[in-house]
Amino acid sequence: MLSLTYIVRGDLMAFEEERRRLYNKFLEEERLGKIDVQTKKDFWSLLENVIISLYDRENSFFGHFLIQIKRDIRLDIFWPIATKPISDGFIMYFNPIMILECNKKEIQGLLKHEVYHIMMKHYERSLLLKEKYSKEAISIAMDIAINQYIKNLPSYSKKMNDVSLEYNVNLTEDMTMEMYAKKIQQAIDYKNARNTSKYKDNKDSFNNNITQEKSHDIWEEIDVSYDSINESVKKIAINSSKKEAPKHIKKIVELMTEKPRLKWNDILKNMIPKAKSGYKKTTTRLDRRFPDRLDLKGKLPNRQSNILIAIDISASMSDKDIENILVEVLEIAKNNKCKIKVIECDDVIRRVYQLHGIKDIKPRSKKNGSTKFSPVFEYIKINNLRDYILIYFTDGIGEKVLSTKPINDKNLWVLTGNSVLSLEKPYGKVVKLEREKKEIYGTTYGLEELRDSIHDWPR
Repeated sequence: MLSLTYIVRGDLMAFEEERRRLYNKFLEEERLGKIDVQTKKDFWSLLENVIISLYDRENSFFGHFLIQIKRDIRLDIFWPIATKPISDGFIMYFNPIMILECNKKEIQGLLKHEVYHIMMKHYERSLLLKEKYSKEAISIAMDIAINQYIKNLPSYSKKMNDVSLEYNVNLTEDMTMEMYAKKIQQAIDYKNARNTSKYKDNKDSFNNNITQEKSHDIWEEIDVSYDSINESVKKIAINSSKKEAPKHIKKIVELMTEKPRLKWNDILKNMIPKAKSGYKKTTTRLDRRFPDRLDLKGKLPNRQSNILIAIDISASMSDKDIENILVEVLEIAKNNKCKIKVIECDDVIRRVYQLHGIKDIKPRSKKNGSTKFSPVFEYIKINNLRDYILIYFTDGIGEKVLSTKPINDKNLWVLTGNSVLSLEKPYGKVVKLEREKKEIYGTTYGLEELRDSIHDWPR
């Protein structure tokens, strides 16, 4: 038997010899129906060598992640590795015969594959798709969503180009697993409807044991809450992120730790109850300055909220976008005593009108100039609208410094494009306008789609 010292030293030839020896040993002992304790120990030593080898440069995240995962052997799983969430983290099951079919780099790839499943919340996300798509479509979708980031996977691992050809479907990089599942399912349904040959469950198998559809069956054994799972993921990932990691992993960890992205309408809802509009006379209260003058009425804060909606008419918004925004504001203000005023501006103010209901919504003025923010704040100052809540919808491209300092203290900037607000000092909150997502994919689409689900995790 090769010594552990020799293996840990990193000699690839020694590793391969030990791998082949253990493979034959497991085959023999499985036939006899009993796995020897020493055989298991030698297997864990070999696996430890693989994990240690991941402590290099950007792979170090995976190495640190994996040492925090429990391990066990199961010969009844249909994939080399299967990971199951448990109450205190995760347990990674290994089918030693299947995994020992792989060389060292392929085992590294399979380990990374499992970590990506965990980081991408595939346990929970796949469950939400079960009513819509087949197990085949979901399983393949999950795998190609992460395999595009992993090198040196075994040949039977699902690759995007291979799946595109196999299913005659156009798949592109960095789509979400949900979209992959949708497109693959459509291809399956189309082929079945034409009564052509069915896709075979084990067409990518070897030894008639590895089957794609069953590769994630172990998740059906999950008996812990998804809140608990997500808390475990977050804890392990943050601990591991102190080391180097691929950019996609770094991005996911950043999403875990960043503050939730607030929507402009939620912020407005929180601003309205706090807003005052001067004072109102009342006979139920004495004038505090002249308490002995019973003929003088007292004052109470006027809780009526005044809202000013500024629209940058040079911004990249359609009339329909503006209409939807104004309808949303009207809905928020419906149960509050709110005065709503709309102001349209590019480099100058083009129009100001009161908004009482949907019928008052007007098509926006024609674009005439570039964007300046200062005219709106000049208007507020001239008309003494210091008690107004200002919501400014803009693409963000304008002045760096306001020529008129705001006199009101409740300002909300809602950015309608991909740019940042050009103002060095915004005098208020800045948020992005959340739009309905379209089937357009860029280099970070998949990760951006993951943002919302990650922000549902316990904090």
